[in-house]
Amino acid sequence: MTVMPLEKEIAVRYGGELRGLREAAGLTQTALAHAANTSKSTISAVERGITVPTPVLREAFDRELGKGHLARIWEELTGDGREAWKREVAELIDAASAVYEYLVLVWPAHLQTEAYAHALIRYGAQWLSADEVGSRARDRAMRAQRLTDTEHPRLWLVADEALLYRRYGGSETTREQLSLVTGLVESGRVTLQLIPMDTPPHPGTSGPFKLITTKSLPDVMFAESAREGQLVTNTTETANWRMQFAALQSAAMGPEATLTRLKAELRKLDDE
Repeated sequence: MTVMPLEKEIAVRYGGELRGLREAAGLTQTALAHAANTSKSTISAVERGITVPTPVLREAFDRELGKGHLARIWEELTGDGREAWKREVAELIDAASAVYEYLVLVWPAHLQTEAYAHALIRYGAQWLSADEVGSRARDRAMRAQRLTDTEHPRLWLVADEALLYRRYGGSETTREQLSLVTGLVESGRVTLQLIPMDTPPHPGTSGPFKLITTKSLPDVMFAESAREGQLVTNTTETANWRMQFAALQSAAMGPEATLTRLKAELRKLDDE
């Protein structure tokens, strides 16, 4: 018997509740999408347990259908109130054929060394115990190792050059992290382009985002903040974000110039 991952079970059970309430109310998916200010494809994905709804969507669903019931269901399913989207995005990336990602402040979780992840988690979530910080850092490092050891997904990254100046965990931790990224770029596993600090018409002001392409699902755009994430499967919206990623690539250095810049920063770290 196959055991369903907890986050998938949450998505499936919540989606089933949503579908039941929608049908009982006599609403089509299109009508609910209009009322919740989203797309029919998003409603369908949530009801089938493919997509975990954002807090904004859950509030809209509860307003239109749940009258508090869906909020209670979510709390019961998630227990401590944690958001399931982080795990869902990790699973989407692991199963993806390609990921196109724009970075601003940190290297992505799926490309972090344990020391780098430890520094980020320690300072970014100071309420966690030392054991919790260590466990999460090890999980991220294991994910990075799995991606390093495989050929898929292909990773296309555009990063603001300011990322190179951030010394999370100190010079040695930063050097280890940058060495990992540089090695992946040199091997062709990752395609990386940096947007120079002095680029005036910067198209990345909307913040970091990911475009995730899989073989069996529609393309997904994921944008995140400290408190929540937004998963978008609407084809028009994902096409718009593909244009945004192309604009970022156009504003960035080429891959070869980027690799030269990475190596220069590594030499600088050697002297620190």
